[in-house]
Amino acid sequence: MNLLTLILICAFLLQTQASLGTALPRQTGRAVGVVIAIDSTTRHITIKTDAGPELKIAFDQATKFLRVAPGASNLENATSISASELGVGDRILARGGSGADATSFVATTILIMSKADIAKKHAAERADWEKRGIGGVITALNAASRELTINAPTNAGAKPMVIALSPDAMVRRYAQNSVKFSDARPSRFEELHVGDQIRALGTPTEDRSRFTAEELVSGSFRTIAAVVVELDAAKSTISITDLATNKRVQVQTTADSTLRRMSAQVAQMLAAHNQSGGPPGAGEGRSRTSNSVSPGRESTPQGSRDLQSMIERLPALSLAELKPGEALILSCTNSEDPSRVTAITLLAGVEPLLRASSRSGRSFDLGSWNLDLNMNVGVP
Repeated sequence: MNLLTLILICAFLLQTQASLGTALPRQTGRAVGVVIAIDSTTRHITIKTDAGPELKIAFDQATKFLRVAPGASNLENATSISASELGVGDRILARGGSGADATSFVATTILIMSKADIAKKHAAERADWEKRGIGGVITALNAASRELTINAPTNAGAKPMVIALSPDAMVRRYAQNSVKFSDARPSRFEELHVGDQIRALGTPTEDRSRFTAEELVSGSFRTIAAVVVELDAAKSTISITDLATNKRVQVQTTADSTLRRMSAQVAQMLAAHNQSGGPPGAGEGRSRTSNSVSPGRESTPQGSRDLQSMIERLPALSLAELKPGEALILSCTNSEDPSRVTAITLLAGVEPLLRASSRSGRSFDLGSWNLDLNMNVGVP
């Protein structure tokens, strides 16, 4: 075979492959994310995918739209809806094939979980965690029995509680620099460590000495008491001095960081409880006969709620409001470089708490505050 013949054969094969390629079906797949825009004229939906990038999804008259309940594992109770019933903020799973480029997708079926239904599910699940949840720091581990011990908060002070995992318990661990439940990954008992903070959902014994966990989420966190040295609002960074080590630390804040300022009343209350050794906020603002908040008083956490409700109700804080010399308490995940951290939660207005801790010689204890914030349980 001479060179000219070989070239002609190769050209024919390339031409044939190109013509066949136009007739081949698109590569099948699926796309998952939250709807951020809908163009009914061009019949395109733009979603923010779970992986991060935006994706444009095309649909036509043949595309099936099915509404399903959040958490559904099958389509038995799916409801057929029209494209016009889709809304921004809804979560979808589109089945179909890739489009002309990497940023497009052509859908044959779109499964929809409405924003309202997801919010209701989150509210119900969060209420369940508040009612049947427990939080604390691991003080001991028993690998043989797959049990762990925490000091659980009570009105009489912290007491040891043994937590046993049920046979089918779901165990998760928070991702680095995140306390979002949606970022938590599947984990195992063997990944737990003394000093980790945990939240568990389940049932305690009557004397609250033991607890059977149906779900457990853990994380390794660092709490820093510090003073602001300087800040760069444009870069969302703060330079602080760690009061425990007297070393400089660079703090990065992100859109997911929770920044709050404590009121004087809240800071004084926490200081008093921390000095006495009781759990933060235990019993404050609540009647003795119920769990309802007493009228005219600030809502404070109790039991599994810890500081969650209190901190979420505090005024939001912008980075630009901070001043050099101001005291802070912040939480972050343990990192390889302790001089550079990403803030998960940052609290200002904490001077009374730090002064009380200094006078009493007790280290300040905020319980399992890290794991409570932004805990979007059951995200589909």
